[in-house]
Amino acid sequence: MAPTKLTHRHLLNFAAQKPVFFFDFDGTLVNIVPTPAEVRLRGIAKQVLEGLKGRFPLAIVSGRKLDDVRKLVGIKGAYYSGNHGVEIEGPRLSFVEPRSAKSSAFITSLGKELVGALRPFSPGVNSKIYSLSIHYRTIEPSLVPKLLREFNRLVKGPLDAGKIEVFHGKKVVEVKPPVDWNKGNAIGMITARAGKNRKPAFFGDDTTDEFGFRRVNALGGMSVFVGRRHRKTLAKYWIESPAELVGELAKFLFELG
Repeated sequence: MAPTKLTHRHLLNFAAQKPVFFFDFDGTLVNIVPTPAEVRLRGIAKQVLEGLKGRFPLAIVSGRKLDDVRKLVGIKGAYYSGNHGVEIEGPRLSFVEPRSAKSSAFITSLGKELVGALRPFSPGVNSKIYSLSIHYRTIEPSLVPKLLREFNRLVKGPLDAGKIEVFHGKKVVEVKPPVDWNKGNAIGMITARAGKNRKPAFFGDDTTDEFGFRRVNALGGMSVFVGRRHRKTLAKYWIESPAELVGELAKFLFELG
């Protein structure tokens, strides 16, 4: 079934479910920019998040390192999860997924190898202790296939040996330990800690967010894809862009009074 276009009216109806609001960061709350270091949370977006936090438990669940996303958002009392759910901090909660922690030395070493080997292409290799991101948005499009072939060659050994998993997103490749833990697990853990009988509402835009949508749907929550409608998604709702999402959230808060 095709997702339904989200409006603030849907949010108002869902408010009776005692929601916990979960947001991915890049591509969901802010537009994707050429390099992750360039991103900034717009004032109105932060005001909306602060408004939500004043009424409901709030969580940011990102592929970035936890410290990075916490600094970018900067809202006290919120839950923050980094590395696609591996790191979680917030009220009464401090967690690092144990199997991912054991793989951190190997992931860090692999990151250093990729930085050196892929330097001729000048991608953004972001080593995040428990995972890696290779960003190629700024690379000449004609060079991307060659970059990806070289990347595949470099990771073939550990991939075949079952030491890593690889996911492709919006002009980014994610490398993580082969651990059955993702944003969906983080959403489940935070929802349970946020209070009894609460339902999650999760907003995301990329392939790794589909794990979150699946878990939210199973919990009877609200799953919202941010982006163009034609993309296949497990989300039950969709909205066109971060700006449109922030606008509907602002209307929602206004109607709540």
